Amino acid sequence: MLGRKRALLLALAGLMLAGGAACAQTQPSTPQTLRAGPAPAAAGVAIRLYVPFGAGGEADGSARNFLRSAERFNGGQGFEIIHLTAESGGAASRAVKAAPPDGRTLLLARVGSVAILPALSPRTAVPPWDFTVLAVLDQAPLICVVRSGSTITSMHELLAAISAAPGRLRYSTAGAGTLQSLAVRYLLALSGLPGDAAKPVHFGQGSQATQALLDGEVDFSCNNARSVVPLLQSGALRGLMTTAQGRLKVLPRLQNAAELGLRDMQQLQGWSALLGPAGMSAAAVARWRAILDQVADDPEWLAGTEALAAAPRIRAIRDPAHFLRQQAEFYERLVTLLGARP
Repeated sequence: MLGRKRALLLALAGLMLAGGAACAQTQPSTPQTLRAGPAPAAAGVAIRLYVPFGAGGEADGSARNFLRSAERFNGGQGFEIIHLTAESGGAASRAVKAAPPDGRTLLLARVGSVAILPALSPRTAVPPWDFTVLAVLDQAPLICVVRSGSTITSMHELLAAISAAPGRLRYSTAGAGTLQSLAVRYLLALSGLPGDAAKPVHFGQGSQATQALLDGEVDFSCNNARSVVPLLQSGALRGLMTTAQGRLKVLPRLQNAAELGLRDMQQLQGWSALLGPAGMSAAAVARWRAILDQVADDPEWLAGTEALAAAPRIRAIRDPAHFLRQQAEFYERLVTLLGARP
C-alpha cells in the first residue's frame, strides 16, 4: 500500500510545475487600510490592492515592494493597501471577485490564498480561474532548517532520525494546511514515511514558527526563505535543503532538493501574483501589463525582490494564468493524496 501511495505521489509530482506560500490562520475580519503612494488624482479614486494576510508578512512585503515601483508608472493615481485576512485570505479573494472589473481593484494573491485554500475548502474559496490574471510577481523557495547546535547536519540524517523514532521529532509551521505544513508531510511521504512520523506544532505566522525553532520548542522546520535566510547567514540556524530550482545566490553551499534525490519537493515554493476581477476590459488589462513591464525593469523593484529572498517572475512566467491553474490543480491532488482536507 505504501509503495502504491508513493508511486501516486511521484506521478503527481511529474505532472506539475514549481509553486508554493502559506495560508495564514483565520484572523479577525476587520480590514486594515493603509494608503501608499501619492494622493489620488482628482479625476478618480485610489487603486485598491487587497492583501489576504497581515502587515509585516510575506504578502505584505511583496505588495509594498510592487507598489513602490508601480506608483511611478501609473499616471499619478494613488494606491490603498487593504489587509483583509479573514478566512485564511478567502475574504480578500471574494472582495476582489465581486468588484467592478475596471482595473481599480486588485488582489495580491499568494499560493496559500488562491491555490492551497481552494484545495482545502473547494466550496467556499475562490480559485484562480475566477480572476483576470495579470502577472506572477515573485517566487521564493522553502528552506528546511535545524538549530545550529543540533546533532543533525544533513537532510539524510534528519530523515533517518525520524525513521528511527517515529513521532519523537517535532516541526513548526505557520498553521495547519499552510505551505510549511504540506511541505513536511510531502517530504515524509516521498521518503516512504507515514504522515505522523514527525509531529507538527502550528503557529500563526512563519516568523513565529522560526522563533519556536530557535527557542528549542521544535526540532526542525521547512519555512519561507525570508524567515530563515538572515539566521542562516548569522549561524543561528543550519540549512539542510532548499526547494529552489538551483543553488541560492545568498546561500550557494546549500543543496537543493533535486541534488538530494527529492526533486519533487521543488514544486513547493511561495509566490505572489497580481489578479483582478474576471471580465476586465482589454484596455484595462493592457494598461496594467504596460505598468508591469516597466516594473520588471525597475532596479528598485528588483532590489526589493532580492531583499525578500525571492526571484523576479514578471517576465520569467510568460503565461501566468496557466501557471496558476497548474498550481491549483497540483494542490488539489496533493491535498487529496495526503488526506489534508478538513
